[in-house]
Amino acid sequence: MVFKTIANNIKLCLMGLLVLVNLVIFYLFPKIISNKVSIMLLYLFINLLNIDVNIHGNENEFSKGGVLIMANHYHGAVDATLIYDMYYKNNKNDLYTVVKSNIVGDKTDDSYLLNTLSFAKDYIIKSLKFIPYIRGDKEDGSNVKNIITECLNNESSVLIFPEGTTSRCGVPKEFKTGIFRLAVEKQFSILPITIIYDKDIGKTIDNKLDNSNIFDNTANIYIHDMIDSKTSEYYKTNDFMGLKNKTYDVICSPFNVKDKEPTEQ
Repeated sequence: MVFKTIANNIKLCLMGLLVLVNLVIFYLFPKIISNKVSIMLLYLFINLLNIDVNIHGNENEFSKGGVLIMANHYHGAVDATLIYDMYYKNNKNDLYTVVKSNIVGDKTDDSYLLNTLSFAKDYIIKSLKFIPYIRGDKEDGSNVKNIITECLNNESSVLIFPEGTTSRCGVPKEFKTGIFRLAVEKQFSILPITIIYDKDIGKTIDNKLDNSNIFDNTANIYIHDMIDSKTSEYYKTNDFMGLKNKTYDVICSPFNVKDKEPTEQ
């Protein structure tokens, strides 16, 4: 157990080093940084995580550009890494991710690490293709929507965790409505993704994040059918609430099936 803990801590340090390498490359060569570098780092990241991935559905859905990719949310780094890996295997365009503005810390944080990272915050966010947002700030929310719109119009895709938080077991809470208003208004397609891990690696307000659980796991990833203006009536009727509920039900559906599976005797 002790050796496993030491090994996991070493892996965490190496993962942090990979983020630093990406940051340095972006800082030194901002004009030539490409998805090839991102793919290489992703490959190393995934090998460190040692997650056995089972994909259900059509992975070719990731080849389509200008799409809102939405998924349930356990752990930011792990969930995103698995989705990035599938995306970049099928698509040459950039993939951006909407994240909390303090994802890499603020200068007021008590944590020495997060406090230190905050000084390189802008470069970290840009190098990882993050779109930061400030919760509860309407002006910032409007700006984020403009950035998302620009990305999608340029055939890049945007990854969003629409519940805006993580959960221990992965079953999503109610989704935020803003992004669905935008999807209906701009006719943006949505690719729903469900991730189910064998080990519950998520964090909630009442429990601490156990980083040791992120390693040596198994993930079942469900790629659902695209929801778009051709297949969904909600776009035609400007029903963003209907679109939100539809997306939520689709993402939750594998959990419902899993709950109904008979247990072994």
